[in-house]
Amino acid sequence: MTDETENVSGTGMEQIKIVLNSIYLCLSFAMKHIAENEGEASAATFKAKMLEALKNGDIDMALLEESRTYEFVVSKIEALGNTSDS
Repeated sequence: MTDETENVSGTGMEQIKIVLNSIYLCLSFAMKHIAENEGEASAATFKAKMLEALKNGDIDMALLEESRTYEFVVSKIEALGNTSDS
């Protein structure tokens, strides 16, 4: 993501949901690609480092401001690579 904040005013909630779901599916695709091409261990390392960066605020400090949002995002990333994502 860029350092600039995009103005999403006027963007409908359905469009935001589509965008967020698409981004999640892209992350899932990346996890599968890493697992297939570099091995399961590399995919697990990628996921662990991504979660660590999220939890430390290295990816987005604003995520740490609201516990409900934080827990939702972290739980979605934790679920990446599980059999339910196939």
